[in-house]
Amino acid sequence: MAAAPASTPAATKAVAPQPSKSFQVYNEDAGQQHLERTGFLAKLKVPTVVLETPSVSHTMAAALSLSLLNHTLFLKNQVPFPVAQLSRMPGGKSNPKVAKKREELLANLDTLASHLQTTFVALSTAHARCKSAYTQSPSFSRTTDENEDPEGELRHVTSVKEGRRGTAHLMFVLGTSVGAARARILLTIDGLEVKVWGARADDPASQSKENSTKSEDEDSDEEDSDSGKEDSDSDAESDESETGSDEDGSEAEDNTSGDEDTVEDEESDSESGPPSSRSPTPESPLARSRAPSPESIPSTPVLPRSLPAQQAFTFSHPLPSAAAAIRAPEPLSVSAPPRLPLLQTQSPQARPSASPNAAQSNQVSHAEEQQALRAAERLLSRTLINAWADGEGDMATELAPTQTHIYLRAPRRFVHPAWAARQNLTRSLDGVLDAFLEDAGAVSAPAGAKKAKSRGVRTEGAWIGCRGGSAFADKPTRSVAEGEETGPGESEEDEGDEEIWWAWEGKIVGFADW
Repeated sequence: MAAAPASTPAATKAVAPQPSKSFQVYNEDAGQQHLERTGFLAKLKVPTVVLETPSVSHTMAAALSLSLLNHTLFLKNQVPFPVAQLSRMPGGKSNPKVAKKREELLANLDTLASHLQTTFVALSTAHARCKSAYTQSPSFSRTTDENEDPEGELRHVTSVKEGRRGTAHLMFVLGTSVGAARARILLTIDGLEVKVWGARADDPASQSKENSTKSEDEDSDEEDSDSGKEDSDSDAESDESETGSDEDGSEAEDNTSGDEDTVEDEESDSESGPPSSRSPTPESPLARSRAPSPESIPSTPVLPRSLPAQQAFTFSHPLPSAAAAIRAPEPLSVSAPPRLPLLQTQSPQARPSASPNAAQSNQVSHAEEQQALRAAERLLSRTLINAWADGEGDMATELAPTQTHIYLRAPRRFVHPAWAARQNLTRSLDGVLDAFLEDAGAVSAPAGAKKAKSRGVRTEGAWIGCRGGSAFADKPTRSVAEGEETGPGESEEDEGDEEIWWAWEGKIVGFADW
């Protein structure tokens, strides 16, 4: 174990000598500029990782939780190889029962990985809708209408989500049950990003709603005034149309009478005039339209010849305007060319200018996120190795393959289909959590009180923090302030804020044979 750091000096560049009873806070950039904000994390007596982020995102929390579980399964002898290596190894000619256990374990871990992504999203939303989210924002004043309106709650939480951070506790219990636990690993995520997921983050919903209502009122006023003007104009036009119709009717009668006179004169002239000559004369367009001759039927194939030219002009990209004037028929050549340049000038300016940049930014952000996740996982692994190698932790123990249960501490309003509430375990698991926090130095024992002895095995764990400071350290102060502001009639509203333990309904069973 001591030769590994010497072989990789670049990986241990940020590692500093550790105190005897306190674990060094590891930083991704090994900087001390934020040490004043992470002083609470530096005093903890458990392996602590501080990320160079203002808060811990849900993807980061899910990745680190799964990474710690994979380390736990391997160090507790629940799998013969590390999980990352086990998933890449072929099955070979192993025992069919062992192969089935291996496939079930990998499938359940894959399911858990997908569930953890949405779990921390739901947990973040549940924390954001708690009462503490209202009291923490100085720019918010609670009213009865906003409490009764769920949209008002969403609007408020959206406006204060940037400064909200919470704490999440995740426990891995190895054994048949909580009472018969053979090992307990507790992970504390200090600084989880808290916000209502699904709300817009670019502009507050309250301002958008107010602007929309104002614009709707102005539009309605303008529509009323326009409708009044249109009514008056329509009345005037109706009067003018009536007078105009009378005049048009009289003029039409005069015209029809005049046309009849001209037709009669032409007929009389044709009857009294000399006979027409037998020399061929070109037919008039009226004669062709009235009585088409059989010779004019072969001219119909000319129309299909012009249609392909029209189709080629319509769907070609691009086509010169001169060819369009020659090939296209007269009615379509006037309407089609003005439309095509509009489509060609609008789409290249609107879509290609924005879509490549947006796609590139999404790819870059995803790549950066994956790189940050891998760096955080390596940081957690290095922290655990350095801490437990010094004898401060005893996680590497030989245990027979058994079940692994996963519990999450979340408010009652937490909703997720993969987690079931276990209120009957709240008392026992809260006792385990209190003992762990006291041993880690996160809370101080009351003066004159004896230290409570934890039953069963010793609880081990890790602490994940962030550059923004500790949200757990600010929680007791907020709790006292909220208790002073809470009235006697608001006890029912706090029922959804009460934190209980939830159990993951999946099943993880280890195996040792290979």
